Amino acid sequence: MADCACNVIALRWEEEERINVARVNSDEKFSLVFSLSEVIETNHFVARQEELAAIHKTLGSGTGRQAVTLHGLGGMGKTQLAAAYAKAHSSDYSAILWLNIKDEDSVKQSYARIARRILREHPSTSQLVSITDESQLDESMRAVKRWLEHPKNVRWLMVFDNYDNPKTPGNTGPRVVNIQHFLPEAYHGSVIVTTRDSKVNVGRRIKVGKLQDMNDSLQILSDTSHRDGVIDDPDAAELAKELDGLPLALATAGSYLDQVATSFAHYLHLYNTSWAELQQTSPELSSYEDRRLYSTWQLSFDHIRQQNELSAQLLQLWAYFDNQDLWFELLRDLNHCGSGWMLQLIADELSFNQAIRVLCDHGLIEVDRFSEASEVESKGYGMHSCVHSWAIHVLNQVWDPEKAGLVLECVGRHVPDENTQEAWATRRRLMRHAARCSAYVMNGTVKKKDREWALHNLGNMFSDVGKFDEAEMMYQHALQGREKALSPKHISTLNNLGRLYQSWGKLDEAEKIYQHVLQGREKALGPEHTSTLDTVNNLGNLYRGRGELDEAEIMYQRALQGYEKALGPEHVSTLHTVNNLGSLYQGRGELDEAEIMYQRALQGYEKAIGYEAVRTYVPALDTLENLAALYARLGNRGASKKLYLRALHGFEAVSGQRSSRYQNIKAALEALHSLE
Repeated sequence: MADCACNVIALRWEEEERINVARVNSDEKFSLVFSLSEVIETNHFVARQEELAAIHKTLGSGTGRQAVTLHGLGGMGKTQLAAAYAKAHSSDYSAILWLNIKDEDSVKQSYARIARRILREHPSTSQLVSITDESQLDESMRAVKRWLEHPKNVRWLMVFDNYDNPKTPGNTGPRVVNIQHFLPEAYHGSVIVTTRDSKVNVGRRIKVGKLQDMNDSLQILSDTSHRDGVIDDPDAAELAKELDGLPLALATAGSYLDQVATSFAHYLHLYNTSWAELQQTSPELSSYEDRRLYSTWQLSFDHIRQQNELSAQLLQLWAYFDNQDLWFELLRDLNHCGSGWMLQLIADELSFNQAIRVLCDHGLIEVDRFSEASEVESKGYGMHSCVHSWAIHVLNQVWDPEKAGLVLECVGRHVPDENTQEAWATRRRLMRHAARCSAYVMNGTVKKKDREWALHNLGNMFSDVGKFDEAEMMYQHALQGREKALSPKHISTLNNLGRLYQSWGKLDEAEKIYQHVLQGREKALGPEHTSTLDTVNNLGNLYRGRGELDEAEIMYQRALQGYEKALGPEHVSTLHTVNNLGSLYQGRGELDEAEIMYQRALQGYEKAIGYEAVRTYVPALDTLENLAALYARLGNRGASKKLYLRALHGFEAVSGQRSSRYQNIKAALEALHSLE
């Protein structure tokens, strides 16, 4: 009997072990290595044990989705509180994901970073198999949400940080964010939201207020000033009392005292003087908390100006950029439009770093953990949104449309060409600054004169990422600033507006613009000029997309004959149109004619630029893919596979295995193999 009982117990243990192993194996693909790389962990986070316990109690109880909203004034330490909880309870979660939800672009970019992180750790994740480095932000977000919504992926924690512009009954402006659009739909997992808005109501609301214990305030002063004996210093206690338990104000004061050999008593005297001046210069500041913060920052700014004038000037200019991710290579474009101190700042990276270091030492900025450095662009810096607000409204008391214009030109000039190395990464980094420039243009608070080309570039970037409204506005303003005569730059912007309308599906508007551009180019350049023929080719693409194949063929034939006459039958521009004709014939079912065009284009590319160069020449790879698809349609699988493989290796060399083109060709090859 005893042996029987032992056997039952042993079997039960084996079953429990089997279940645990299965659970671990099923959870494995949903586990991510714990990281808080997106958060700057300060050395002055103290106490908050009551709030930490409240978060843990809420998120650790019940079934289904559990959520907490940490709300409070800016500078109270909400972000650090969320980070402290995540760090203390990291073992409770399979994945902890940090998202910046200050605006829609930022949260979508956070989702894109999460997608890349998941793919690094689990390359075969089915929900993200189609995601590439070049994927649109919306596509990456949808894929990550599918991963989060999987019924076996229930132990994740998402932190939505900086939800300070929420969609609420009293806040419905164009840049508000609705967090419901960014939460996974499945009712599981845990969520923490940090916000300055007391009306946000996602799960349990926990207020993050001032520090109540004087020792906590003194500890922040001690940690940031790096001075001994602060806890027992009566002058330090007086300063801490005056700063009224505001963590960010205490940290700023401590950073100042770390840089200056002055006493706590003298700093308090300077602080009270700054407070009085602030009441006179900015009487609209009704919040005592704002006055305390702004007074500490003003003292720091005065000392910064004594140390390095370039640092002070940079801080003032920063008010016109976004508060996050400002980097050297972006500011270097001021070389084309700045003067004086700006040219000194960007003379070299050493000069820039010296100015940045002074601001970092005073606690006003820090390395931006959301910033994505690359082989061609350095890591960026960011400042707290409260510091940025002070820089906008107090440090720059009068709005300067010329400085806003400098920022517009700087951002516009930095938009990379699509063929530039890691162009997609640079464009994503630029988006937050471009969004501010877009707001300036919309509100009429920027000097646009002589900056039409910057507007044109921003229009191109917005168009490429699917922000068609913003792109249209930029193009329209670029056109308004130019002469009525069709200058080359005017025509280029008008042409791109036509392309925008075409990608937007507004084909009638696109056709009108193309016809207008065509008439202008025919008049200014002649009917056989290559720029005129480019527009003819664009019209052919439009008609083909609209299914008007006869009209498209007329345009393509005119462009082809013109290119052959002006450039020769084997010039690459001629061959591009030959490829377009092949696509037209294939779409019309005239497969023999299509094959002739594709073969002519492919052989022409090889002769024009060389067989080796063709291997990585994108137009030639397009033709390879088109011809491979044609052979697959004709049932010639052997020829199709050979061409697909050439195209696959080419796109791997050009844009990597995670590019959309590589993935599409790989899928086509797999489909061919499945037929065997």
